[in-house]
Amino acid sequence: MGSDLDEIRIKEEEDLAKKVAQLLNLPYYDLKIFKPQITALKYVPLTIAQKGKIIPLRKTADTLLIGVVDPYNEDFLVFKENLEEKGIKVSLAIISHHSFEIGLKEYEYIKERKVTYVRSFEINAEVLESVEREINRREDLEKIINELIDKNPFFILDYLLAGALKFNASDIHFEPKEREVLVRYRLDGLLYDIFSFPKNIYQIIKNRIKVLSGIMIDIKNMPQDGRFSIILNNDSVDFRVSILPTFNDEAIVLRILVSSQIKKTLEELGFRDEDLETLNIAINFPNGLILNTGPTGSGKTTTLYAIILKIKKPELKIMTIENPVEYRIEGISQSQTDEKRGFTFDVALRSFLRQDPDVILVGEIRDKETAQTAIQASLTGHLVLSTLHTNDSLGAIPRFVSLGVEPKLIPSALRLIIAQRLARKICPYCKEEYVPEEKLKERIIFHLQDLPIKIKEKIDFQNIVLVKSKGCDKCFGTGYKGRLGIFELLKVDKRLEDLIYKNPSELEIYNAVKDDFVSLKQDALIKVLNKITTVDEIERVVGLI
Repeated sequence: MGSDLDEIRIKEEEDLAKKVAQLLNLPYYDLKIFKPQITALKYVPLTIAQKGKIIPLRKTADTLLIGVVDPYNEDFLVFKENLEEKGIKVSLAIISHHSFEIGLKEYEYIKERKVTYVRSFEINAEVLESVEREINRREDLEKIINELIDKNPFFILDYLLAGALKFNASDIHFEPKEREVLVRYRLDGLLYDIFSFPKNIYQIIKNRIKVLSGIMIDIKNMPQDGRFSIILNNDSVDFRVSILPTFNDEAIVLRILVSSQIKKTLEELGFRDEDLETLNIAINFPNGLILNTGPTGSGKTTTLYAIILKIKKPELKIMTIENPVEYRIEGISQSQTDEKRGFTFDVALRSFLRQDPDVILVGEIRDKETAQTAIQASLTGHLVLSTLHTNDSLGAIPRFVSLGVEPKLIPSALRLIIAQRLARKICPYCKEEYVPEEKLKERIIFHLQDLPIKIKEKIDFQNIVLVKSKGCDKCFGTGYKGRLGIFELLKVDKRLEDLIYKNPSELEIYNAVKDDFVSLKQDALIKVLNKITTVDEIERVVGLI
């Protein structure tokens, strides 16, 4: 009896799938008859197939045929967009839920690997295990690559990628010289030489990168951009590729974007308790403008994403316009500018306002039109987050006025300005304490003398102990491991309202708020006194005079 009912249920599912296919003018496949290609299955990780209720069926030269139960499934649509961005065309077929379950069983025939390129290339599990086990220093990686040059240069790229992930590099640079090519990792913001190899070896690596990222191999005289992804221990790792022709050869930079890194909380970024309290008040207002300032690479995007993750909930509609979209966040609408088609920050922002959002993230304000639209949006019931290129928080208001924003609108719209930098954290494995010389103590005390009383009273100026490091295998010999934010928060409140109408200078703004203001330099020094980083590091990042 149970078997008969199962047969009836399966027939009903197939009939429904056929009707959906007819309505959508799409082909229908029954996977009892039509078995998916094993090679096609490798393009869709099992976890994605399960979430999106999809089964890859066939792979031709540049098209992947995907069987889908529900073509409007959000997880499927996100993955489809990801594939198309990488140059893989997607065609659809309708399958039943029963066929979907049949298709999932086919994954058992795929040899399990820890890392899979979305573009059909793979880093072998043995490579990862070798890197994890054998590589602790640059010299270890150099030794393995030297062996590969003679034995199998094709796999050099695998080891360079695996090594970058092992040491938490943010970028890999391939820099052609006259006779060789230098590879460098960017670790915690600074570049370190890793290896040099002959140009004939570079051609193999370069062509493999081009194929992976959908870049034309035969074009060598113009810049090209692309990207590829791998799945590493259930974590998505995106590599954004930039190729630039130079006098010696094409230079390549791979930007590494690890999805788990965007899950950092505000607390993990390095905000002091007082700043967290100020920030939490500002982001929980239903409207207003919050600006984040600082140079490129100072962590502004990570901070704004952390704010988004903090306030994200089902009842809020959150939209972003970025250039480019670096990380995908489930549950929000993310768009990317396209200057060639006229889809600028300003055009996107005005379009967003017709979509009834609650929170809007604008990647950057750099012209009068975007600034004015952002102000108007924040005045009409939206919480707007954005970035502005100024050196510190005090310069943001004069910059806004210089863009042509009406000064009288600024106090009502602008709630908070954050300025930030990134500093390296000292390695916990090789750090050691020391008592600084008297001259250095005096410099530290001088820079902290204007701190707000409630913060100043927490510091023991009589017993200053600092940290330094010598470098070890755990930190790649740098003495530092990981980074944290150095922050400066400027609340826009009644103290500034009358002042803003007069187009104030940065000094006038500082004098108005100094009783409750901690500068970038002061926040950095507090973190030095708390033994999180070193004097040398904050000298590099914010300077000490």
